[in-house]
Amino acid sequence: MSETLFELPPSTPAAPRRGTSKGMAPGDIVEIDKKGRHFHALVKEIHQDPKGYYHLDLKPFDRRVSYHQATVREVTAVWRRVRN
Repeated sequence: MSETLFELPPSTPAAPRRGTSKGMAPGDIVEIDKKGRHFHALVKEIHQDPKGYYHLDLKPFDRRVSYHQATVREVTAVWRRVRN
């Protein structure tokens, strides 16, 4: 009897490594809490300032949201884009 729930082929590639805070990468969907307002957005780009803090360039899904930048501390949830 196998010790796993299902069998995987032996040539399954490992998941890509993410080198940013909270494991975010461009293309991921995030939930942001900015000044008490929650919204979902697509991460376009990630920048690191000289102090070491990460900043996100965003594309909000709701057109009424005017925030296009956020810090990693304002992220409340992350949905990672699956890359094959």
